[in-house]
Amino acid sequence: MKKKEHAIEITFWGVRGSIPTPGKEFIKYGGNTPCVEVRCGGTILIFDAGTGMRALGKSLLRQFDGKSMELHLLFSHTHWDHIQGFPFFEPAYHRGNIINLYGGNSVSELEKLILGQMDREYFPVTLFELGSQLNFKTLSQNPFYINDVKIYYTYLFHPGLSLGYRVEYHGKVFVYATDNEILTEPEMEGYNEKNMENLIKNADILVAECQYTEEEYVKKVGWGHSSIEQVVRIGKMFGVKNLFTFHHDPMRTDKELEVMIKRARKISGKNLKVYAAKESMTFKV
Repeated sequence: MKKKEHAIEITFWGVRGSIPTPGKEFIKYGGNTPCVEVRCGGTILIFDAGTGMRALGKSLLRQFDGKSMELHLLFSHTHWDHIQGFPFFEPAYHRGNIINLYGGNSVSELEKLILGQMDREYFPVTLFELGSQLNFKTLSQNPFYINDVKIYYTYLFHPGLSLGYRVEYHGKVFVYATDNEILTEPEMEGYNEKNMENLIKNADILVAECQYTEEEYVKKVGWGHSSIEQVVRIGKMFGVKNLFTFHHDPMRTDKELEVMIKRARKISGKNLKVYAAKESMTFKV
């Protein structure tokens, strides 16, 4: 009998921050806003519902070929670029599918925010007309379980509510930490480091906000985003194995991203591998 594989597999469907970016200068890494699919055995987790969610929906429909599916959608926060793909997510329109939506807001508040962007004034189909079963869930227990997957969450530094997630599955660790500012102010630095240590320590995969270069960040302090150099340093500090830089600046071209990655690899050391997340990329540990 074939031994059951216990692996975490991630696929990137949207990697861009702030606003979708079309154009020939953004083809290699992609212009869709955040959406990451994570498979833990038969459990399907989806992190954020940016415009990349549209392609994920089509992929799931092909795979399930008419069979019903249960999906778990975890929001980091509800800024536009993290929710705007949900109205175009085809599995939500099919009867028999179950979609569980998790967020740090109360159930009523999360539903209100998702409902709002599908108001008749903005979109032709309302939330209540979708065929699937939608279950809105407020995160209150920490950690919590989805089937045999253990998940921790923590609050990140970003205007409004933002959550980072740590997924543990059969000894493997995946972390999703976008829209997060790694603060360097003396009065906050100690707390910030401890919070990040609890979230990312010894992670096999870290998908992290790396919107700026160090030079750019100096002019963006307080905006809620980090530089790639800050993330590499803290990843090295806490034993991360694979870093996927994420939430690329909407004006960052493919060539500019490659320059950023080359610079980051010069300071990453031998134990931390650094990649630029790109659409359709799959990685398994």
